[in-house]
Amino acid sequence: MSCPSGVISWPSLIRRAAGLRLPFWLWAVIIGFVPPRLLATLDYLIVPPAGLGGYLLDTALVLSLFLVYFVYAIHFISKRMERLDDYVKQMSPDLPDSVLRIPLRLSNVLAVWVVLLLAITLLFGVPSPTAIFSEHIAVIAYFFLILASFLWVYGYSMYAIHRAGKLPLRLKPFTEDRTLGLRPFGTASLRLASIYAIFPLTWTFVELVSINVEIPGGLAITFAPIRLTDIIFSVGLILVGIVLFFLPLLSIRKRLLEAKREELSWVTPRYTTIIQGLKEQMPKTPSEGRPNQTQAMASELTMIHQIQQDIQKIQSWPFDVGVVSRLATVLVVPPILGVLARILILVFLHL
Repeated sequence: MSCPSGVISWPSLIRRAAGLRLPFWLWAVIIGFVPPRLLATLDYLIVPPAGLGGYLLDTALVLSLFLVYFVYAIHFISKRMERLDDYVKQMSPDLPDSVLRIPLRLSNVLAVWVVLLLAITLLFGVPSPTAIFSEHIAVIAYFFLILASFLWVYGYSMYAIHRAGKLPLRLKPFTEDRTLGLRPFGTASLRLASIYAIFPLTWTFVELVSINVEIPGGLAITFAPIRLTDIIFSVGLILVGIVLFFLPLLSIRKRLLEAKREELSWVTPRYTTIIQGLKEQMPKTPSEGRPNQTQAMASELTMIHQIQQDIQKIQSWPFDVGVVSRLATVLVVPPILGVLARILILVFLHL
């Protein structure tokens, strides 16, 4: 799929810069492992590690694993938004091209990167000259560069889904789809929440075990006790994930509610008129009234009532119960299982 003008898909920017056509998985490995290992090796030449374990199982390795995930996440989100953009084009052919595709511009990524570096500096202060090498500051800075790319793509995709609800889309009839053709937006938002799930999952693992590679002769793995602050932070991460799922869909929800009101705007007055006419035609005595006309109005009332019920079935959100259950599976279940695993491990160790 060709990229429109002004929009750069991932990793076409890297491929164009290098002039190579390598498999995507190889690009992910190169981006995730090669620069961090080179920077870490430079640090170790200046500040040697405590042992071989400190060189192999170090901060650079952990960050590299996250970098590979971020690169794959960027690629996944970009492809999903391309499909969603194609779907929007099918719904409304009159719309311009690439209304939902993500513009991965270097200036935007660098702006996010600078903000992240400033935030980290404010939180932890300016590192000393020795700490620059011993704390792998260059590796961390590179990590935040790729993280900035991920945050830009993730944040813009949320904005694009939200903006889609304000586009002049040609919705499907409610007789064909209870979400009026807007279900793919709910699915896309679920995919974004699934990608975010790596953060509460990682936090659960980090608080479950502690790995120390700086000791002589190898590494040590310890299990941390359960702390209330850890549980509160895990709950906070889960709540953020839930908000990130619903936030882009607010405009879609507004669109569904407006469509329901528009459909009811002609059904409800007609329903009221028939009820009033039926009251007027109802006979006061068994010998009075117009049976044929009353029967016709009753039949029309039944038909209008059925239409009204069908309109009421238009969903307020572009997803069903299955999507909500999958959201709970990716966000809530892993931290709960982590806490239970920590309890069982601690109980077992104390026996």
